[in-house]
Amino acid sequence: MFPSMQSKSIVRTSDSTRRSMPAAIAQSAKILIVIVAAVSIASYMSSASLAGKWKGEEVTKEGILHVMNPATPMESSKTFKLKELWRIGGDTDDEDEFFGVIGQILVDDKGNVYLLDSQLSLIKIFNKNGEFIREIGREGEGPGEFRRPTGMFFTKDGNVAVMQVVPGKIVILTPEGEPAGEYPLPPVEAGGFQILLGGQSRGDNVVLAIAKQAFSEGRYEQMRYLCSIDPDGSEKARYHEETRVIDFADPVLDDAVWNTFDRRWGVGWNGRVYAATSFLGYKVNIWSRDGKLERVIEVDQSPRKRTQEEKDLVNEIMSLFIRQIPNGKVSISDLEQEYQSMYLREDGSLWVLPDQGPGDPAEGTLGTFDVFDREGHFLRKVTLQGEGNFLTDGYFFVGDRLYVVTDLLQAALSLQAGGQPFEIGDEEPEPMAVICYELDKDLKISMK
Repeated sequence: MFPSMQSKSIVRTSDSTRRSMPAAIAQSAKILIVIVAAVSIASYMSSASLAGKWKGEEVTKEGILHVMNPATPMESSKTFKLKELWRIGGDTDDEDEFFGVIGQILVDDKGNVYLLDSQLSLIKIFNKNGEFIREIGREGEGPGEFRRPTGMFFTKDGNVAVMQVVPGKIVILTPEGEPAGEYPLPPVEAGGFQILLGGQSRGDNVVLAIAKQAFSEGRYEQMRYLCSIDPDGSEKARYHEETRVIDFADPVLDDAVWNTFDRRWGVGWNGRVYAATSFLGYKVNIWSRDGKLERVIEVDQSPRKRTQEEKDLVNEIMSLFIRQIPNGKVSISDLEQEYQSMYLREDGSLWVLPDQGPGDPAEGTLGTFDVFDREGHFLRKVTLQGEGNFLTDGYFFVGDRLYVVTDLLQAALSLQAGGQPFEIGDEEPEPMAVICYELDKDLKISMK
């Protein structure tokens, strides 16, 4: 798209560290920590023209349509080599390109790229060519200030809404960085507060992931739910909710309980809400805007057993989240999730990063994705080639571009550890960089 632009050279001394972590564990960790939310890409073909080749079936159960896909997709697998447009950060002395933990990436109507830094509590804005424009927001409690943001979304009038995790609030900033008030939230009981886990918007449909907690004698309860809200903060629809409990007499953090929908959800092209609500099972629930569960996408695939190395690493990561509870323990599932993350795109397609199995990813490969059309039919598997490692990096699919944030996993775990380095492998991670790839028209589906 920008043939005259030169990419900045980033020296990476070793790629072995970034490829030393079991794939399933790295992705499980990403769901547990505040990092990633995103949109996605898909393969170029009309779903209508392929309908006759689909070998699954659609079954209505209790008024809900279940799209039952076989393990084999409709079309043969494809591989695409991505074109790098630019990169920023990494081994550089430019302070504008120094990052802590990039938690989310958005792109406005002008093509400007907004990078939300959850550690530095600010947003850095770059133009479509990767050139720095300005920095907005800052850490604090005053107007336009926030701490440890978990996500952001654009409001209908073009401002950016930034979500502070706890106590939950949404701070609104203009693109120039001027404070513009706060976005109302659903009311809470006296003395309580909300934890904002994330949020997305599509048109006028603003969807939030919220947690409310309560302490009673001998136990801790946390209810997490997905809901949409009106501009006045009132709840319009609730899509999913679940309650998680820790008994202080025998405090156990079970990854099969605490690792479900939190970072596996999104708002689709038409305002519908997608989420995986269980630890196991290759299933994606789809709700209408008004909160009705109307479709479930399923794939006939069974989970595999985790290796001992994977289980040990999950235990190490999850221990970060229970270390403040006396005698707290971690319970690790013997089975790995069938898929780890999902991405939605404006063309209505759904991309899923399935379990890639134990071991290191192939050199020069970002991963192999399962691609579904707007009806939930399993179209094909697509492998993307380029510099990126799904074990340690964060992926953000926005429009016709893919942004890879390098070494995001270790940076986020170090933040969770209170700033203490959390190392995976024998070498320290390199300074965080953002790589921008172009996604051409062959990575879209027809909207017919």
